[in-house]
Amino acid sequence: MLANLRMTVQESLRYRGRSGHYSWLAHRLSGLAILSFLVLHVWDGANLHYAPNIWEWMVNVFKHPLFGLGEIGVFGAVIFHAFNGIRITLLDFKPEWWHAQAKSATIVWALFAIIFIPAGIYLFLGIVESCGHAPVWEWAGQTITGNSCWSFPPLSLYRGG
Repeated sequence: MLANLRMTVQESLRYRGRSGHYSWLAHRLSGLAILSFLVLHVWDGANLHYAPNIWEWMVNVFKHPLFGLGEIGVFGAVIFHAFNGIRITLLDFKPEWWHAQAKSATIVWALFAIIFIPAGIYLFLGIVESCGHAPVWEWAGQTITGNSCWSFPPLSLYRGG
């Protein structure tokens, strides 16, 4: 995964194109973001079987506002990657449409903005609303309240439960 990220950075610095280059770069980075999410998701799911205490802790950690912002980013990555993937597929099946690559890239970015901006605002408002109260974590009959929404659940609470 790091080799892919390194190649993406090297190629983005080497070639300085217009809409096609920026779409390629955004497509590549969104794909890496989705892959990173899937790796984390599979690892977390494996913890359910192999380390249930850690899994329970991770579920509560994922309620942290930083992970909420990450979810907004992953949502945006999925939306852009899907629209741009459809654009690339259409251009591959209809090579005579390549002359309209700049226009098709603009359409993808417009569709992305139309869907992502309102949905991203809605998701962000949910994060802000959840920060209005201190988090409560429960494990093995214990209840602990954090100081603020920026508190992480203490791992010591979940060990040996």
